[in-house]
Amino acid sequence: MEKVERYIYPAVFSYEAGQEISVFFPDLDVATSGVNESDALFSARELLGCVLYGLEEDKEEIPSPTALSDMAVAENERAVLIDVYMPSVFERRALLW
Repeated sequence: MEKVERYIYPAVFSYEAGQEISVFFPDLDVATSGVNESDALFSARELLGCVLYGLEEDKEEIPSPTALSDMAVAENERAVLIDVYMPSVFERRALLW
């Protein structure tokens, strides 16, 4: 399997009064959250990197991302493209081990 340098996946940011912003990656079936938009974006990038790192390391199939224009969202949601630069993820993992 060829390693990809950068992945870009759509995520759905959901907003509920008095709650953290939830972030869901429908193509990967994983979610995270953040106390504000910056924190949610950071959490989303971290999660995306960890999930894709794991899939690559396990040589599992990596699903194709859905086009942003094909994302259906509710009134309190918005679709956002999240990117992750994999060389940085691999470098961080090497430092942790």
